[in-house]
Amino acid sequence: MPLPLIRLSISPTNGTAHHGVMVGTEPLTVCATHATDLALIAENTAHSLCQSCTRAWLILTTHPHPGGEPDLRPAVGTGKSATAHRPIPGHLLGYCGKPLDARPTSARRVCANCSSLAAALERFHRLAGEVSLLFEGSCPRDEDVLWAPNGRGNLVTGHRRHAASGTAWCGTLLSGPNPDASTECAPCRRAWRNERDRRSTVLPRMRSRARWWHQRRNVETFSGRAADLNNGDVYTVSGCPDQHHVLTVTHPARGRRLAALVYLPGQDEIVELGIHHDRLLVIERPQPPEAGMPRLS
Repeated sequence: MPLPLIRLSISPTNGTAHHGVMVGTEPLTVCATHATDLALIAENTAHSLCQSCTRAWLILTTHPHPGGEPDLRPAVGTGKSATAHRPIPGHLLGYCGKPLDARPTSARRVCANCSSLAAALERFHRLAGEVSLLFEGSCPRDEDVLWAPNGRGNLVTGHRRHAASGTAWCGTLLSGPNPDASTECAPCRRAWRNERDRRSTVLPRMRSRARWWHQRRNVETFSGRAADLNNGDVYTVSGCPDQHHVLTVTHPARGRRLAALVYLPGQDEIVELGIHHDRLLVIERPQPPEAGMPRLS
């Protein structure tokens, strides 16, 4: 029977949390951190997550890029013969956490930190066997869940998260999802209703644009990171069969996730998605001027 991937920490309330499993009574982390007093902790606590475990989670849960990926890539801003890095599937990000260039590399020397995490994951798979992962998919929608306020004072009332700002629609600072919330914050509900009304007015134009897109002529297609996205681009991402027609892209001041407001033809709706800054995408970019092209608001 597959072992569930859980969060482990020495303290039940704060400190550093790790992803791992319990093999019998022994804790086993994906990053090879060893401590006999590691124990299961709840979700959405005040812990900071181990950075190696964060990258290991991406490695374990991300579908490979559909166009294929080289085994090694150079870091951004380095030469072709510089140290090679092992890329996380579907990302221009190394196992070590360095941003990577889209081109392959001919270097023979491999980053020691990339090799260290690869060895830790190999050991984890060997000792843990089959592991059950709660995979959120390639297009996580934070707006579909209610969130808890920072400090977790009131867990009865949930808030809608605005991906572009990282806070609630009402401006409240948030700590994490709150699936047990029984009521929704009234200001968040009003702001969210207004946002849905705004999207509904744009929806007909985006439907028209998606229909036009299949008849496009002058379009540049390339593989790039999510940080390269512009308003008006169309992108596809591993693990999701739909095209994503971009209305707006917002780069938060902090963190490695940007927010994209996109139209999904398969679902016929406009949604706000959080995307890792270094996510590897296939981007299609229209080359202006294009007669008859529907205009984005």
